[in-house]
Amino acid sequence: MFPKRYYLLFLLLLSSLVLLNGCSSQAPAATVQSKTVITSISPLADLIRQVGGDKIKVINLVPAGSDPHEFEPKPSDVREVAASSLFFANGVGEELYLDKIISNAANPNLRTIILSDGLPILGKDQGGAGNPHLWLDVQNAKHYVETIRDQLSETYPEDKQYFTQNAAAYLTKLTDLDQWIRTQISSLPPESRKMVVLHDAWTYYAKQYGLVFVQPLLHTGEAEPSAKDYADLIKLIREQNIHAVFSEAGFNPKLAQQLASETGVKFIDSLHDDTLGDTSESNSYIAMMKSNTAAIVSALK
Repeated sequence: MFPKRYYLLFLLLLSSLVLLNGCSSQAPAATVQSKTVITSISPLADLIRQVGGDKIKVINLVPAGSDPHEFEPKPSDVREVAASSLFFANGVGEELYLDKIISNAANPNLRTIILSDGLPILGKDQGGAGNPHLWLDVQNAKHYVETIRDQLSETYPEDKQYFTQNAAAYLTKLTDLDQWIRTQISSLPPESRKMVVLHDAWTYYAKQYGLVFVQPLLHTGEAEPSAKDYADLIKLIREQNIHAVFSEAGFNPKLAQQLASETGVKFIDSLHDDTLGDTSESNSYIAMMKSNTAAIVSALK
Protein backbone atom coordinates (compact mmCIF):
# COMPACT_ATOMS: atom_id res chain seq x y z
CA MET A 1 0.00 0.00 0.00
CA PHE A 2 1.12 3.57 -0.86
CA PRO A 3 1.36 6.01 2.01
CA LYS A 4 -1.68 8.31 2.14
CA ARG A 5 0.31 11.39 1.12
CA TYR A 6 1.48 9.65 -2.11
CA TYR A 7 -2.07 8.55 -2.87
CA LEU A 8 -3.34 12.14 -2.55
CA LEU A 9 -0.48 13.40 -4.74
CA PHE A 10 -1.37 10.81 -7.40
CA LEU A 11 -5.02 11.94 -7.44
CA LEU A 12 -3.95 15.59 -7.76
CA LEU A 13 -1.69 14.83 -10.74
CA LEU A 14 -4.40 12.75 -12.41
CA SER A 15 -6.95 15.56 -12.04
CA SER A 16 -4.52 18.05 -13.56
CA LEU A 17 -3.94 15.85 -16.59
CA VAL A 18 -7.69 15.48 -17.16
CA LEU A 19 -8.15 19.25 -17.01
CA LEU A 20 -5.27 19.87 -19.41
CA ASN A 21 -6.57 17.34 -21.92
CA GLY A 22 -10.03 18.82 -21.71
CA CYS A 23 -8.74 22.31 -22.42
CA SER A 24 -6.59 21.23 -25.35
CA SER A 25 -9.44 19.37 -27.04
CA GLN A 26 -11.60 22.50 -26.94
CA ALA A 27 -8.96 24.94 -28.27
CA PRO A 28 -9.78 26.11 -31.81
CA ALA A 29 -7.35 25.15 -34.55
CA ALA A 30 -5.33 28.05 -35.93
CA THR A 31 -6.52 28.83 -39.46
CA VAL A 32 -4.76 32.10 -40.27
CA GLN A 33 -1.13 31.68 -41.25
CA SER A 34 1.27 34.13 -39.71
CA LYS A 35 1.72 37.24 -41.89
CA THR A 36 0.31 35.77 -45.11
CA VAL A 37 -1.42 38.12 -47.54
CA ILE A 38 -3.30 37.43 -50.75
CA THR A 39 -3.59 39.41 -53.96
CA SER A 40 -4.97 38.76 -57.41
CA ILE A 41 -2.28 39.33 -60.04
CA SER A 42 1.51 39.08 -60.09
CA PRO A 43 2.29 42.80 -60.69
CA LEU A 44 0.46 43.65 -57.46
CA ALA A 45 2.17 40.78 -55.66
CA ASP A 46 5.55 42.27 -56.55
CA LEU A 47 4.56 45.68 -55.15
CA ILE A 48 3.55 43.98 -51.90
CA ARG A 49 6.80 42.00 -51.72
CA GLN A 50 8.84 45.16 -52.17
CA VAL A 51 7.22 46.58 -49.01
CA GLY A 52 6.75 43.38 -47.01
CA GLY A 53 10.20 41.95 -47.70
CA ASP A 54 10.98 38.80 -45.76
CA LYS A 55 8.40 39.60 -43.09
CA ILE A 56 5.43 38.79 -45.33
CA LYS A 57 4.41 35.79 -47.40
CA VAL A 58 2.59 36.97 -50.54
CA ILE A 59 0.36 34.73 -52.66
CA ASN A 60 -1.16 35.84 -55.97
CA LEU A 61 -4.16 33.84 -57.11
CA VAL A 62 -3.98 34.30 -60.89
CA PRO A 63 -1.19 32.21 -62.44
CA ALA A 64 1.45 34.06 -64.44
CA GLY A 65 0.57 34.28 -68.12
CA SER A 66 -3.17 33.87 -67.51
CA ASP A 67 -6.03 36.24 -68.30
CA PRO A 68 -7.29 37.44 -64.89
CA HIS A 69 -10.65 38.43 -66.38
CA GLU A 70 -11.39 34.76 -67.00
CA PHE A 71 -9.95 33.44 -63.73
CA GLU A 72 -12.10 31.04 -61.71
CA PRO A 73 -10.87 30.28 -58.17
CA LYS A 74 -10.23 26.65 -57.26
CA PRO A 75 -10.92 25.11 -53.82
CA SER A 76 -7.19 25.44 -53.07
CA ASP A 77 -7.46 29.19 -53.75
CA VAL A 78 -10.32 29.46 -51.27
CA ARG A 79 -8.19 27.70 -48.67
CA GLU A 80 -5.35 30.16 -49.29
CA VAL A 81 -7.71 33.08 -48.70
CA ALA A 82 -9.10 31.41 -45.58
CA ALA A 83 -5.57 31.22 -44.15
CA SER A 84 -4.62 34.86 -44.84
CA SER A 85 -4.89 38.10 -42.95
CA LEU A 86 -5.19 40.60 -45.83
CA PHE A 87 -6.53 40.53 -49.37
CA PHE A 88 -5.06 43.33 -51.49
CA ALA A 89 -7.46 43.66 -54.43
CA ASN A 90 -7.08 46.07 -57.32
CA GLY A 91 -10.80 46.72 -57.60
CA VAL A 92 -12.65 48.34 -60.54
CA GLY A 93 -13.74 44.92 -61.80
CA GLU A 94 -10.28 43.34 -61.98
CA GLU A 95 -11.40 40.64 -59.51
CA LEU A 96 -14.93 39.67 -60.56
CA TYR A 97 -14.67 36.65 -58.25
CA LEU A 98 -13.76 38.72 -55.17
CA ASP A 99 -17.05 38.65 -53.23
CA LYS A 100 -17.58 34.96 -53.94
CA ILE A 101 -14.12 33.80 -52.86
CA ILE A 102 -14.22 35.88 -49.67
CA SER A 103 -17.65 34.51 -48.81
CA ASN A 104 -16.52 30.93 -49.44
CA ALA A 105 -13.35 31.44 -47.40
CA ALA A 106 -15.47 32.35 -44.35
CA ASN A 107 -12.52 34.00 -42.61
CA PRO A 108 -13.91 36.64 -40.21
CA ASN A 109 -10.39 37.96 -39.56
CA LEU A 110 -9.65 38.69 -43.24
CA ARG A 111 -9.49 42.36 -44.23
CA THR A 112 -9.96 43.35 -47.88
CA ILE A 113 -8.08 46.41 -49.15
CA ILE A 114 -9.04 47.94 -52.52
CA LEU A 115 -5.83 49.48 -53.84
CA SER A 116 -7.52 51.70 -56.42
CA ASP A 117 -9.70 53.46 -53.83
CA GLY A 118 -9.25 57.22 -53.96
CA LEU A 119 -7.76 57.33 -57.46
CA PRO A 120 -9.43 58.74 -60.60
CA ILE A 121 -10.97 55.94 -62.66
CA LEU A 122 -10.84 56.26 -66.45
CA GLY A 123 -13.30 54.74 -68.91
CA LYS A 124 -16.46 55.18 -66.86
CA ASP A 125 -18.15 56.82 -69.82
CA GLN A 126 -17.92 53.46 -71.63
CA GLY A 127 -20.20 51.92 -69.03
CA GLY A 128 -19.47 49.57 -66.19
CA ALA A 129 -16.98 50.18 -63.41
CA GLY A 130 -14.32 51.75 -65.61
CA ASN A 131 -10.87 50.61 -66.65
CA PRO A 132 -9.07 48.65 -63.89
CA HIS A 133 -5.47 48.86 -65.16
CA LEU A 134 -4.35 51.76 -62.98
CA TRP A 135 -0.97 50.23 -62.06
CA LEU A 136 0.38 50.82 -65.59
CA ASP A 137 0.66 54.48 -64.59
CA VAL A 138 3.61 54.56 -62.18
CA GLN A 139 2.04 57.44 -60.26
CA ASN A 140 -0.85 55.13 -59.42
CA ALA A 141 1.57 52.33 -58.51
CA LYS A 142 3.18 54.70 -55.99
CA HIS A 143 -0.25 55.25 -54.42
CA TYR A 144 -0.67 51.46 -54.24
CA VAL A 145 2.68 51.13 -52.46
CA GLU A 146 1.73 53.78 -49.90
CA THR A 147 -1.55 51.97 -49.20
CA ILE A 148 0.26 48.64 -48.88
CA ARG A 149 2.75 50.21 -46.44
CA ASP A 150 -0.02 51.69 -44.29
CA GLN A 151 -2.13 48.54 -44.23
CA LEU A 152 0.76 46.21 -43.44
CA SER A 153 1.87 48.58 -40.68
CA GLU A 154 -1.63 48.65 -39.20
CA THR A 155 -1.96 44.87 -39.32
CA TYR A 156 1.57 44.11 -38.09
CA PRO A 157 2.63 47.15 -36.04
CA GLU A 158 5.70 45.36 -34.69
CA ASP A 159 7.20 45.63 -38.21
CA LYS A 160 6.02 49.15 -39.05
CA GLN A 161 9.52 50.64 -39.24
CA TYR A 162 10.66 47.83 -41.55
CA PHE A 163 7.71 48.37 -43.91
CA THR A 164 8.21 52.14 -43.85
CA GLN A 165 11.88 51.87 -44.76
CA ASN A 166 11.21 49.38 -47.56
CA ALA A 167 8.43 51.52 -48.97
CA ALA A 168 10.55 54.67 -48.92
CA ALA A 169 13.37 52.97 -50.81
CA TYR A 170 11.00 51.49 -53.37
CA LEU A 171 9.09 54.75 -53.88
CA THR A 172 12.39 56.38 -54.81
CA LYS A 173 12.91 53.67 -57.43
CA LEU A 174 9.40 54.23 -58.78
CA THR A 175 10.03 57.97 -59.04
CA ASP A 176 13.15 57.20 -61.09
CA LEU A 177 11.16 54.75 -63.23
CA ASP A 178 8.45 57.32 -63.90
CA GLN A 179 11.03 59.87 -65.07
CA TRP A 180 12.78 57.27 -67.22
CA ILE A 181 9.52 56.39 -69.00
CA ARG A 182 8.80 60.08 -69.68
CA THR A 183 12.25 60.54 -71.15
CA GLN A 184 11.86 57.50 -73.40
CA ILE A 185 8.43 58.50 -74.71
CA SER A 186 9.55 62.08 -75.29
CA SER A 187 12.17 60.77 -77.73
CA LEU A 188 9.35 59.83 -80.13
CA PRO A 189 8.14 62.35 -82.70
CA PRO A 190 4.71 63.61 -81.58
CA GLU A 191 3.03 62.23 -84.71
CA SER A 192 4.35 58.73 -83.89
CA ARG A 193 2.94 58.49 -80.36
CA LYS A 194 -0.10 56.38 -81.26
CA MET A 195 -0.88 52.89 -79.95
CA VAL A 196 -3.17 50.18 -81.25
CA VAL A 197 -3.24 47.35 -78.70
CA LEU A 198 -5.13 44.07 -78.56
CA HIS A 199 -6.42 44.66 -75.02
CA ASP A 200 -7.83 47.89 -73.53
CA ALA A 201 -5.30 48.00 -70.68
CA TRP A 202 -3.22 50.98 -71.75
CA THR A 203 -5.48 53.97 -71.14
CA TYR A 204 -3.72 55.09 -67.92
CA TYR A 205 -0.24 54.55 -69.36
CA ALA A 206 -1.05 56.49 -72.52
CA LYS A 207 -2.61 59.40 -70.67
CA GLN A 208 0.22 59.76 -68.16
CA TYR A 209 3.08 59.46 -70.63
CA GLY A 210 1.78 61.40 -73.63
CA LEU A 211 0.67 58.63 -75.98
CA VAL A 212 -2.59 58.42 -77.94
CA PHE A 213 -4.38 55.15 -77.17
CA VAL A 214 -6.11 54.90 -80.54
CA GLN A 215 -8.37 51.91 -80.08
CA PRO A 216 -8.14 48.42 -78.60
CA LEU A 217 -9.10 45.40 -80.63
CA LEU A 218 -10.85 43.92 -77.60
CA HIS A 219 -12.59 45.46 -74.62
CA THR A 220 -12.42 43.41 -71.43
CA GLY A 221 -15.09 40.70 -71.46
CA GLU A 222 -16.13 41.37 -75.05
CA ALA A 223 -16.07 39.12 -78.09
CA GLU A 224 -13.98 39.81 -81.17
CA PRO A 225 -14.77 42.99 -83.10
CA SER A 226 -17.44 42.96 -85.79
CA ALA A 227 -16.41 42.93 -89.44
CA LYS A 228 -17.27 46.64 -89.66
CA ASP A 229 -15.25 47.56 -86.57
CA TYR A 230 -12.30 45.58 -87.88
CA ALA A 231 -12.51 47.26 -91.31
CA ASP A 232 -12.75 50.68 -89.63
CA LEU A 233 -9.62 49.93 -87.61
CA ILE A 234 -7.70 48.96 -90.74
CA LYS A 235 -8.73 52.26 -92.30
CA LEU A 236 -7.73 54.16 -89.15
CA ILE A 237 -4.25 52.61 -89.03
CA ARG A 238 -3.62 53.56 -92.64
CA GLU A 239 -5.04 57.08 -92.38
CA GLN A 240 -3.16 57.94 -89.18
CA ASN A 241 0.07 56.27 -90.28
CA ILE A 242 0.25 54.15 -87.16
CA HIS A 243 3.51 52.19 -87.02
CA ALA A 244 2.70 49.10 -84.95
CA VAL A 245 0.05 46.83 -83.45
CA PHE A 246 0.70 45.42 -79.98
CA SER A 247 -0.42 42.29 -78.16
CA GLU A 248 0.09 41.19 -74.55
CA ALA A 249 0.90 38.10 -72.53
CA GLY A 250 -2.20 36.18 -71.46
CA PHE A 251 -4.13 36.88 -74.65
CA ASN A 252 -4.31 35.08 -77.98
CA PRO A 253 -2.26 37.29 -80.34
CA LYS A 254 -3.81 35.91 -83.54
CA LEU A 255 -6.17 38.84 -84.14
CA ALA A 256 -3.52 41.51 -83.55
CA GLN A 257 -1.06 39.62 -85.72
CA GLN A 258 -3.62 39.41 -88.51
CA LEU A 259 -4.32 43.15 -88.27
CA ALA A 260 -0.62 43.99 -88.45
CA SER A 261 -0.19 41.71 -91.45
CA GLU A 262 -3.13 43.22 -93.34
CA THR A 263 -1.97 46.79 -92.72
CA GLY A 264 1.74 46.14 -93.23
CA VAL A 265 2.80 47.53 -89.83
CA LYS A 266 5.04 46.05 -87.13
CA PHE A 267 3.63 43.40 -84.80
CA ILE A 268 4.84 43.37 -81.18
CA ASP A 269 3.60 40.62 -78.85
CA SER A 270 5.96 41.13 -75.89
CA LEU A 271 3.94 43.53 -73.71
CA HIS A 272 2.88 42.61 -70.17
CA ASP A 273 0.10 44.26 -68.19
CA ASP A 274 -2.02 41.91 -66.05
CA THR A 275 0.81 39.45 -65.55
CA LEU A 276 4.57 39.51 -65.03
CA GLY A 277 6.83 37.43 -67.22
CA ASP A 278 9.30 34.74 -66.25
CA THR A 279 12.52 36.39 -67.44
CA SER A 280 14.68 39.05 -65.83
CA GLU A 281 13.24 41.58 -68.32
CA SER A 282 9.69 41.09 -67.07
CA ASN A 283 9.61 39.27 -63.71
CA SER A 284 9.16 42.38 -61.54
CA TYR A 285 6.97 45.46 -61.79
CA ILE A 286 9.89 47.78 -62.62
CA ALA A 287 11.38 45.33 -65.13
CA MET A 288 7.97 44.88 -66.76
CA MET A 289 7.42 48.62 -67.12
CA LYS A 290 10.90 49.17 -68.57
CA SER A 291 10.50 46.28 -70.99
CA ASN A 292 7.07 47.53 -72.10
CA THR A 293 8.33 51.06 -72.64
CA ALA A 294 11.40 49.94 -74.55
CA ALA A 295 9.26 47.76 -76.85
CA ILE A 296 6.73 50.55 -77.44
CA VAL A 297 9.33 53.20 -78.19
CA SER A 298 11.32 50.91 -80.49
CA ALA A 299 8.21 49.95 -82.46
CA LEU A 300 6.81 53.47 -82.83
CA LYS A 301 10.02 55.16 -84.01
